[in-house]
Amino acid sequence: MLTVVLKKPPPKLNMELPLRKDLRPKSDEPEDSAWIWGSNDELGRLNLQTPERIKKALDTVSSGEIIPLGLPFDQPEPPCYGRAVFKHHIAPLGSTPATYAFDDTYEMNPQSTSQWDGFRHFAHVPSGYFYNKTTPEDISGPNASTKCGIHAWASRGIAGRGLLLDYARYAEINNIKPQFYDNFKISHSDLVSTAQMQGIDLRPERQGGDIQIGDILLIRSGFLKNSASLTYEQKAARHLQPHRFGPDDGQRYIGVEQSEEILDFLHDSYFAAVAGDQPAFEAWPSNKDYYLHEKLLALWGCPIGELWDLEKLADKCAERKKWTFFLASTPNHVKGGISTTANAMAIL
Repeated sequence: MLTVVLKKPPPKLNMELPLRKDLRPKSDEPEDSAWIWGSNDELGRLNLQTPERIKKALDTVSSGEIIPLGLPFDQPEPPCYGRAVFKHHIAPLGSTPATYAFDDTYEMNPQSTSQWDGFRHFAHVPSGYFYNKTTPEDISGPNASTKCGIHAWASRGIAGRGLLLDYARYAEINNIKPQFYDNFKISHSDLVSTAQMQGIDLRPERQGGDIQIGDILLIRSGFLKNSASLTYEQKAARHLQPHRFGPDDGQRYIGVEQSEEILDFLHDSYFAAVAGDQPAFEAWPSNKDYYLHEKLLALWGCPIGELWDLEKLADKCAERKKWTFFLASTPNHVKGGISTTANAMAIL
């Protein structure tokens, strides 16, 4: 007897990519949503990392120097947002003599350190949907599935051209004093000015700029550099503030502004992913009626990286006067996972 297995249709990769102002969601989809790769899609804008674009991104490699972008798993210390502290256990392996073989185990929340937010992390609040109509019931409970879990990213990996905007360096040169432990906002004009300082036209290539479809945007705010100058007690006084969703959240951090200009920029540039050295990428909490997390993760399928160590990379980029590089990441392969440690590196 012949058994026919119906495979999920592949996503359409050669489609026309609409501008945000031209989005036309279906009647049962939220406003501003861009679920354009099919109802079974679990990759979102990672679909933009085609073999051709990844191969082209290799042109940025000149010296072959590798720069890891992850913090030690126990950093920052203490973790932000009340997340679990990393614990490392070492024990002899089985019944072997105690000096011959060892194993170790980790207890951790991947989001306590350098990480990717997955598509199951943050919903579009008005509709309750996560990316591509994933529901809370798909994520947790008796009828849970693995829909849009982090394993989908792990099955393909993340690779492409990275682009660093070093706002921290721009701020220092221009005597701007960011407030790292408040919702200090990095505006679109700040990013444009940072890019101009670096010799970059911060418009999409199709509009005459330097941003290529599928780029991975990194923004250095200086948060981790500042954090490294503080004592544990000073950090604890801020990182351990009560976390409550809303404008009066005790967790307050520098990040990218919530604004129409930023939304158009992040959407229309068609980044494959975005990341920063801050705890939330965006300024936290939001003073608007939305969060960038809702737009990027739930509505557009764009991964968000947080707490990435960009210090050495920033110094090397400034030294080379070149702000693009090859970036690769191997997400943890956990079926139905919410997030993953970043496991990212830049190759210059």
